[in-house]
Amino acid sequence: MLEHGEVIVNTIKKEKTLLIFLVAFVLRLTVFLLFRPWDIQVQTESIFVGDAPGYHTLAECIASYFTFCGDTFRTPGYPFFIAIFYAFFGAKPWVVLFAQILADLVTIYYVLKIGEMIFSRRVGIIAATFLAINPNSIFQTTSLYSDSLFVTFLSACLYFYLRGLKLGEGRSFLIAGGLLAIATLVRPVAQYYFLILFFFALLWPTRNLVTRLKWGLLYALAFTITISPWLYRNYTLYDTIKLSSVQGETLLFWQVGYIRGWETHQPRKTVATEFKSQAQALGYSESSNPFANEAIAQKLAVQYIKTHTLVFASRWINGMINTYTNLGTADIANKLGFTRTELPPDAFVNEKGFKLISLFFKTKSLPEIAAGLIVLGWLLMNYSMFLLGAYVLIRRHQWAIFSLFVVSIAFFTVPGGPMGLARYRLPCEPFYFLVGAFYIDQFLNRRFEVAARVDKPSLQADKKNPIGWLKTQQT
Repeated sequence: MLEHGEVIVNTIKKEKTLLIFLVAFVLRLTVFLLFRPWDIQVQTESIFVGDAPGYHTLAECIASYFTFCGDTFRTPGYPFFIAIFYAFFGAKPWVVLFAQILADLVTIYYVLKIGEMIFSRRVGIIAATFLAINPNSIFQTTSLYSDSLFVTFLSACLYFYLRGLKLGEGRSFLIAGGLLAIATLVRPVAQYYFLILFFFALLWPTRNLVTRLKWGLLYALAFTITISPWLYRNYTLYDTIKLSSVQGETLLFWQVGYIRGWETHQPRKTVATEFKSQAQALGYSESSNPFANEAIAQKLAVQYIKTHTLVFASRWINGMINTYTNLGTADIANKLGFTRTELPPDAFVNEKGFKLISLFFKTKSLPEIAAGLIVLGWLLMNYSMFLLGAYVLIRRHQWAIFSLFVVSIAFFTVPGGPMGLARYRLPCEPFYFLVGAFYIDQFLNRRFEVAARVDKPSLQADKKNPIGWLKTQQT
């Protein structure tokens, strides 16, 4: 009889998991079909925009000639991912977008496993459900941008990293280091996140110092070996040991460009043209070493920041806030076939809160306003659950996991700067979904405890210390 009951419980658990993945797949597939990314007009007007044409061109170079066409602005991870499908199916971006749906399911799987491992099975299921129905995740999978794939590798890295911390598995640290290196080749910002995870591995309060040093070295070794070939390529061709030349140019022509534009009431493109003239006077040239150009751009950006520190800091903070309040209604309308209306150029960067809200209701169509209000409610719930979950973690003195998650969220929030795009919060969402799911799990535990009044010693121990492996004795 007991065995039969266990079979039923296991079957229910499996069905819950399958239902999460089914819902996630159906939602993403529905947006994919409504978007019609195989349509040439849709590709021209909605897919090959922003950074996407650059990724597309590099993928064609890799698929046709197995070369990166001399590019240093991008890292090879995402173009190589696209090139795999171009090599088999031709240059059809819709095939890549469909593959990103499947990659997003992998992200959901790893978030579920992380929640199950450090908190409980129910936390994993709740967090995975959040991610499955998360509008930002759903709509970003149908964009030819690297963000969605980056989060997949990041989530996989975090699972093996936390598994290594829990079980003391050297193999898990090797896998985590390799996966983070691949994530870095997708989006180079992760090269600095490597240092954060290395730091936490050395300080994690569950093993002695020698053991932690072994973990850190294994993790660093895997990361370094995986990323070395691309660094060697750039050193050989451009005499520079760097992943890409994106940092300085993005900082000057985009991020500082937006801030300077806000300050002078000019469009960013006008400001970028002025900055480019200044850079050319210092030797910036299309025919020069791209890393030398980046150094010039970085120098000009730093000069501006030093002389406009308060303006720069205030606009950067404003942009980070916008990242978490951006409703993404234009993208939603575009992909669902609603009437799409754009705010005035640079309005999201330049306007203050109440003016921006007023512009939103004056400019947007009714379907966009309705979609925006739904997303707003969703965001408010997510942030509230995260804050409550963080409070419970602090109360229970679970400083290690709390610190890792909060530092990770802060790290991935800062680089977006003044642009405040909704896709910039994608890497942060698994962290605050997990903390929010933890709070919901604790809330449900208290409700069931009051209702049932059943004393279960083993379960009570888990409730007092739901991530008790963080407090195991040092070995």
